[in-house]
Amino acid sequence: MTSDSTSTGGRGAWRKRMLASALAAIVLPGFSATAQLAAADTAGYHLYVHGFLSNGIVGYNASDTAAPTPIAGRPTPGALNWPQAATPDGRFLFAAPGSDPRLIPYAIGADGELTPGTALPMPDVPVDIVFAPNNRDAFVLVGLQNAKVVPVRIGADGTPVPNGAPIPFGEPLDGVASGTVSPDGRQLYVASLLPRQLLVFDIGADGSVSPAKQRIGTGLNPIYPRVSPDGRHVYVVNEISGSMSGYARAQDGSLTEIAGSPFPTGLLPHVTSMTPDGRFLYVPNMGSAHISAFAVEPSGALTPLPDVDFAPGQPGVFAESTVLSPSGDVLWALGTDPLRGGEEILRRFRIGPDGILDLDESVSVYTGTYVADGRTMSLVSRR
Repeated sequence: MTSDSTSTGGRGAWRKRMLASALAAIVLPGFSATAQLAAADTAGYHLYVHGFLSNGIVGYNASDTAAPTPIAGRPTPGALNWPQAATPDGRFLFAAPGSDPRLIPYAIGADGELTPGTALPMPDVPVDIVFAPNNRDAFVLVGLQNAKVVPVRIGADGTPVPNGAPIPFGEPLDGVASGTVSPDGRQLYVASLLPRQLLVFDIGADGSVSPAKQRIGTGLNPIYPRVSPDGRHVYVVNEISGSMSGYARAQDGSLTEIAGSPFPTGLLPHVTSMTPDGRFLYVPNMGSAHISAFAVEPSGALTPLPDVDFAPGQPGVFAESTVLSPSGDVLWALGTDPLRGGEEILRRFRIGPDGILDLDESVSVYTGTYVADGRTMSLVSRR
């Protein structure tokens, strides 16, 4: 743990921040952060986790303050499963195992229980699943080589059907790809790992995908791109380089690298999260003990904040995947414990008004799933 994270972490610091927020709420009747936190705690949300090397999706009912409680049932989509993702409206969760390539929908019940629907076969190993904001268009990235985008249309009952022919990335080494869709639903951004490139695809009104219209260089092993909530910037993790590349996004979706990019992270950075207001970005590091935190400047440049340990006192237990709560006040992180055979561990961090993370030491949940590698955690708001 760094000296900075020691000075800012701990439940005592969180209590001071909460007291300051409460006082601000008294002085300023319209204080929004307190109202958002209360709303999030009242509604709560569901967390779903799976492991790359284990079969089963485990769910928890959670909130920004209460302890997570298990959701009944454990669906078994199959092992060697990198991706899972939920529709933006929180009605369906999808998983896509590599051992039996298919896209499996699960209806999400009122208590978070998952009911499987009709699966759609995939033409190759699924690596990532991303959704457009309209809840009906999805894009499955498949192929360890000769990758393709598989456009999918999601029916009212969650059933996935093909939405046109798969679109090849265009180069033989394209593969092991992960992606994201812009907030306006107009572009699909895909990190192609072996060529070290970020690809830009246009999305049509019917959910169709154009051939890649731009390829822009990244660091080594680009993974898990993310678009800022205002759509102005795109970031991609460089897994082997230990950095984040940042790009300015033009009106047509094309990208130009931001001055100062790439921005250093820890070792083997993975699935990032950004606060809903776009002010802070968090990067778990599979090869370091800490989560990297950044303030996002108006230019898109990233200014480092103090690192915070994922699991103090547990050497070798590192975070891989993160999600933000709807309020933007809590970061959930999922990691792997090698001393328990790679079992995954779930932890919660408070986000201060300055963006600095504060570990909630009361939450340390072993999930019974194994090896957090891939998009292995989803957060779904209660409906």
